[in-house]
Amino acid sequence: MRLAVLAASPIPYQIPLYRRLASDPRIEFSAIFASSGGVRAHDAGYGRPIIWDVDLLSGYRSQFLSQADRNPIDGGFFAFHGLDIIRTIRESQCDVLWITGYNYLIHQLAAVTQMIRGRSLLFREEQTLIHRRSQANRVIKALWLRTLFNRGLVLYIGSENRRWFKSFKVPDSRMFFTPYCVDNQRLDAEAARLAASRSALRQCFGLPDETGPLVLMSSRLIPKKQPLLLLEAFRRVRLEMKCALLIVGSGELEATIRERIAKDNVPDVVLAGFLNQTQMSRAYAAADLFVLPSAFHETWGIVVNEAMNFSLPVIVTDRVGSAKDLVQEGRNGFIVPADDPAPLASAIARLVSQPDLRHEFGAASHDIVQDWNYDRAAEGIVAATARAVGAERWARAGGHGATVT
Repeated sequence: MRLAVLAASPIPYQIPLYRRLASDPRIEFSAIFASSGGVRAHDAGYGRPIIWDVDLLSGYRSQFLSQADRNPIDGGFFAFHGLDIIRTIRESQCDVLWITGYNYLIHQLAAVTQMIRGRSLLFREEQTLIHRRSQANRVIKALWLRTLFNRGLVLYIGSENRRWFKSFKVPDSRMFFTPYCVDNQRLDAEAARLAASRSALRQCFGLPDETGPLVLMSSRLIPKKQPLLLLEAFRRVRLEMKCALLIVGSGELEATIRERIAKDNVPDVVLAGFLNQTQMSRAYAAADLFVLPSAFHETWGIVVNEAMNFSLPVIVTDRVGSAKDLVQEGRNGFIVPADDPAPLASAIARLVSQPDLRHEFGAASHDIVQDWNYDRAAEGIVAATARAVGAERWARAGGHGATVT
């Protein structure tokens, strides 16, 4: 069966999944990208152009639309130019088209083209109901997306995302679990390789062991990620006990954070700037606990998966999409309100002051995240593909090992 994915751009977290699908003898897999952002320099809130320092294109077939080098990696409804998507889908002869997202014109053109061809559609989207939207927005989505999603099958990434799809009346029988994940094996290997260098890594970040347990945040420094909320919570904890804060990332709030540190005289805070894919493991390996204090539109928070692979306790707000699935309150971390530094400070203080609890929570984090892996995601996509084409065509094409009803 020919399966093609339409994605905005190549991103590191999805490439291992593409490679697994490409290696599956039951499927002929290819990717169509609207933008070349990621393999060329782009700015997605980092405050400067960046390019991922890992291989994004080997191990599977791919092609870029004609305007890919001019298209951004995100934006509004008309952000992506490329009417050749219609011709591209026709020429691909894909039996199943998997569309990542829904909110660009190019997505709609792709979906309509595939429907006109009489072929099958899969939809994967990260949205949740956690974040409020306008009434007009909800009405428009209810009218169109209910129709669109029920013309195909949906791939949900977690509990909150499943709830979002259910709000459009998608029945359980048309939903397939494809967990949002990272390369657990690679990160496990990195954690083992760096374990003995923890003290040296802290020194490299300018944080000697004497500064106490290290709190880590990794994200773009933009309002929705709330680095200033974390800074205030840390300031309160640091008044009472020794600890340090490492903020990895760059963005529009970087200068404001530095000003706040100086104004409030907050000690033992390091802003490491942007760390690329091959460098980020050093920060996780140096840390004692991880915090993601996002306020809105954090549909998942893939950095939580990464931190858990390094056996870190995690603290997230109730606005983080992965909270319900990855953070088990009192087992591997805490979920706190997104609008108040006091509960966040309390959770940090509890972990900073109790090394045994950190170790216990960290071990639980590692166990929990192992179930969120690319093999399960690939299995979900293969099962959806088999269901989309039907048992007879799947069997005729030599398909096996997938549940088809």
